[in-house]
Amino acid sequence: MDSSPFEQLTIVCVTYQSHALIESLAATLRPFPHVLVIDNASQDGTVSAVRKWLPHARIIERTDNGGFGKANNEAMAQVRTPLALLLNPDCDIKPDGLLTLMDTLRRYPSAGIVAPQSWRAGQKPQKCFRPAFYEPPLKTPYRVADATCSAQWLHGCCLLMRTDAFRHVGGFDERFFLFYEDDDLCLRLQKAGFECLLEPAANAWHAGGTSSAPSLKVRFTRSFHYARSRHLAIRKYLGSGAGWRYLIKIMLAAVPLVLVYALLFQRRHFIKWVAWGCSATASALARDPALGHGFVKATPESPRVAPQTRSART
Repeated sequence: MDSSPFEQLTIVCVTYQSHALIESLAATLRPFPHVLVIDNASQDGTVSAVRKWLPHARIIERTDNGGFGKANNEAMAQVRTPLALLLNPDCDIKPDGLLTLMDTLRRYPSAGIVAPQSWRAGQKPQKCFRPAFYEPPLKTPYRVADATCSAQWLHGCCLLMRTDAFRHVGGFDERFFLFYEDDDLCLRLQKAGFECLLEPAANAWHAGGTSSAPSLKVRFTRSFHYARSRHLAIRKYLGSGAGWRYLIKIMLAAVPLVLVYALLFQRRHFIKWVAWGCSATASALARDPALGHGFVKATPESPRVAPQTRSART
C-alpha cells in the first residue's frame, strides 16, 4: 500500500488504563506513519505495551489524569501535519475508511471535521450524529445516513479534523473532563464557520465503554463526570438558570433512587445515581468563576432540521 497520502495525517490516541487494548490498537495503527499516543498516567503497563506493540509511535506520558480534552490538546500541540485523526483506543478504522474521510475533507473545503459511521458488535450502527444536545431529541429511531451530511454533533470516538481548524477554535474546552467535550467542540467549530460532517461511506468499529479496564471506580468516575459535564454544557449554552434546574432535579431524584436500587441489588443503577448525586452536589457547592455569569447563552447556529435529511453543502 502506498503510504504517501497518510504523510499528511497524524493519529492521536489518548489512553488510560488501556493495557488490554494495545495489541489490537497497534494492529489498527501500524499502517500509519505518524502516530502520537498520550497516556493519562496509567498504572497498568499501558505505556510499556505501546512501546512493545507500536514502536514507531511517539509517546507523551502525563503525570496525572487530565481528562480527554486536556490530553488531546496537549497532543495536538505537537502535531505538525495538516490533518489529525482523534481515535479512541477501543475504536478501529481501516486505511480505506480513513482515505474516504480524507477525500471528504478535500471535497468540502468548508468542513473542519468529519466522522465515519461507527458500528458496534453484531453490525449494530452507533448513533454518530444528531442535533445539538439542547435541541428536542428526534422521535424517530437512528438510521444510517445515505449521503454525506452536516450535523451539530458528531460522536467523538473517531474524528478527522483539519489541524488549523482545531487550533483556530482553541481546541477542546478543558473544563469538560469527560463527556460533552465533543458537543462543545462541534458547536464552536460551527460558530467559527466550519461545517461538521458525517461520512457514512467510511466505517469504523467501536467497542464502546472499554477504553479503560472496567471496575467500580471507573464506573463511578464515568457517571460522575457525565453529570458534571452535562451541567457545564447546560450552563454554557442555556444559561445559569437552566443549570440550576438540572442540578436540583438530579439532587431530588438521587436519594430515593439510590435507596430503591440498593434494595433491588441493582448495582449498576445504584452506582450511577450515587455518582450523579455526588456530582450534582459538588457542582452546586463549587465556587468556580468559569461556571458563573460569564457565560452567555449561545444562539444555535444551524436550523432545527433533523440531520438525517440535511445534505452537506457543496
